[in-house]
Amino acid sequence: MKMMHMPSKRKAIYLILASTMMTGVASAAEDSVELSDMQVIGITPLHGVGLPADMIASNVQSATSEDVDRVQALDLSDFMNKTLGSVSINSAQNNPFQPDLKYRGFTASPLVGNAQGMSAYVDGVRVNEPFGDAVNFELIPESAIASMNLMPGSNPLFGLNTLGGALSIQTKNGFTHEGHELEAYTGSFGRDSMTVSSGGNDGSLGYFATGAITKEDGWRDFSPSRVEQFFSNLSYRNEGTSLDLGITLVDSDLNGNGASPIELVESDRKAVFTHPDNTQNELRMFTLNGSHWLNDAVMLSANTYYRSSDRTTFNGDGSELEYDDGPDQIVNDDGDVFIDNASGFGFTDGDFVALNNSSETKQDSYGFGLQSTFLQDLFSKENQLIVGATYDSSDVNHSSQAEIAQFTATRGTSGTGQIIDETIVSGQIDTETFSLFFTDTMSLTEKLALTVGGRYNRIAIDISGTSKGGAQNLNSTGETHVFTRFNPSVGLTYAIQDNLNVYGSYSESNRAPTASELTCAEPSAPCAYPNAFLADPPLDDVVAKTVEAGLRGQQTNFNWNAGVYYTELKDDLFFFQEDENATGNPDPRFSLGNFANIDKTARAGIELGLNGQLDKLQWFANYGFVRATFEDSFAYSRGGNTYNVSKGDRLPSTPEHNVKIGTDYAFTNKFSLGATASYYSSQYLRGDEANDDSKLSGYGVVNLHSRYKVSKNVEFFAKVDNLFDKEYSSFGLYGEPDEAPGLGTLNDERFVGAGAPRAGWIGIKVSI
Repeated sequence: MKMMHMPSKRKAIYLILASTMMTGVASAAEDSVELSDMQVIGITPLHGVGLPADMIASNVQSATSEDVDRVQALDLSDFMNKTLGSVSINSAQNNPFQPDLKYRGFTASPLVGNAQGMSAYVDGVRVNEPFGDAVNFELIPESAIASMNLMPGSNPLFGLNTLGGALSIQTKNGFTHEGHELEAYTGSFGRDSMTVSSGGNDGSLGYFATGAITKEDGWRDFSPSRVEQFFSNLSYRNEGTSLDLGITLVDSDLNGNGASPIELVESDRKAVFTHPDNTQNELRMFTLNGSHWLNDAVMLSANTYYRSSDRTTFNGDGSELEYDDGPDQIVNDDGDVFIDNASGFGFTDGDFVALNNSSETKQDSYGFGLQSTFLQDLFSKENQLIVGATYDSSDVNHSSQAEIAQFTATRGTSGTGQIIDETIVSGQIDTETFSLFFTDTMSLTEKLALTVGGRYNRIAIDISGTSKGGAQNLNSTGETHVFTRFNPSVGLTYAIQDNLNVYGSYSESNRAPTASELTCAEPSAPCAYPNAFLADPPLDDVVAKTVEAGLRGQQTNFNWNAGVYYTELKDDLFFFQEDENATGNPDPRFSLGNFANIDKTARAGIELGLNGQLDKLQWFANYGFVRATFEDSFAYSRGGNTYNVSKGDRLPSTPEHNVKIGTDYAFTNKFSLGATASYYSSQYLRGDEANDDSKLSGYGVVNLHSRYKVSKNVEFFAKVDNLFDKEYSSFGLYGEPDEAPGLGTLNDERFVGAGAPRAGWIGIKVSI
């Protein structure tokens, strides 16, 4: 991007906004300012005016729908994993629609109970689920995405959970994406997919609609999935006003049967330990976004939304229980009696006893946001000031229980109808969040820009209901948990030369404990995490502080960036498993324990990036290094043994090195071929916080994608993932391999999430 003087930059920004609000390009075409190389990035969830990329004091990574299409990614998480720096995926569920996305050592995961360290927004609406702050990527239709920004660090403008980063997505509309498309593909794992899109406008009114259905059998046994997505946007534009009404409807039925014993994976990579592990999500979201220029220097932006997200889970799991027909009892490995008079369940002597763990979570949320952007000079200096406020409210009803079950011949489960009373949970969580924020960017000179900002967050969490079949009050104190904090930020950018820019920033953000953490924090009453709630003593919120600095530049044929960062988390939350040897607790069903704050964790890293184009070749290369460490000493229990964590020990599930390389070459006007290659270094297994055991090995994966245009309106495409059929695992943890039948004498406690084998798909795209 060619650097311009600050007055030209602000004028260019206004012209870009005006041209998108109107039907097209009239206002921009009549001005002599060159806009083609200007990349403007929204710096708040509502975006508004935004800033040129070289005035943002951090390494923002951006992409458009064309970038996602070119790589032929399954969804946004797949695209980010293949292309963006410092991003990796843990296949904890072993379902491509349910990844644990890792960025700079922080997680955005669909699994409730994971420590969520990223926030996610779609058209200014926070889509972290109210229950557990989880992120469900299949609820973000890939065909609706116009652009995305991955904002690094503890950016307070993106609110709660922005400990390590924020994902901000803008959707398509009839002014930015005109035309009609039909796309369909088929191939490996029984995956079939069809997407239909249509958009257009008459100059002031526009529409865009897209629907997609994807189903697959899955590459592992008993792992079918189906995702149905719909998105529509009705738009209005005039010279100074925009209005967008969005509707998102998604139904998903996913089977991700989790990690398997490493010995089982080595003998049969497709095999699952137990099944089913089913999750069904139903999303209904309605958004209304608007903006209006009061004059050439003042813009108002606002949004409101209603979001209903229902989730049901059903997991067939093993246990340490078995049936003894002598005394007609279900007992554990130590002979402790669990159930008397169990003959009516249909077990025979020595049978393993399974559990069916099920849950239902109904989540309704609504809210609104308002921000104003002021472009007037301040102290005779060019200045952009944004001030805003948001309010969000959510009502969550959660219930869960466990049922005694029998194993089938394939290690599936069949319920007996016997519900374990102590596992019955019925809870309600009401949450209100209020925030005030501001950010101000001043051009101190033609080369130096200063940005200061901050956000005040207040979140109130009210928990009611019972656990242990009604015996335990979830809110024994009767109090509402309230967390308040003001998080500041400051950044500087300086144009050393027209094509060389340096930046530095400091920022803070916080995460409030979730309901599942707050109700699992009483040491005298360990909880069966994450399947049961207990009393709710207070926990401290997690506070992140990030320092970041770097250089970036542009040459004739390529752009580059180099940066360093350090994020420190104060009062990070950790699940401490109960020491079975010390307590003598005979309960064999779950991993009992409690959440507690630990003093500090940290992530320190380096990021290098290159991208460019040379004649018919497009290419990129990204390298990320992250040193994720505990900065506190403590002891924890696993499997009855005690382990000691020392300051400097590495956080599990975080590869230190991350390399992405990609190329696309247009051999002719009709045919192009591209590849992405990724490498991830070794990582510790979850549960090995003390770093005592060996790591999961590092691995590399190469993918191919190609297109052939038959005509202007018809093209064929094909892709191959894992070209060299690399056998690897991207996730690991510890478990009990002897809790299910038919596995012989497995004794290695390591469980792994195996990567998918080589696979290919071919499809057609018709556009009008």
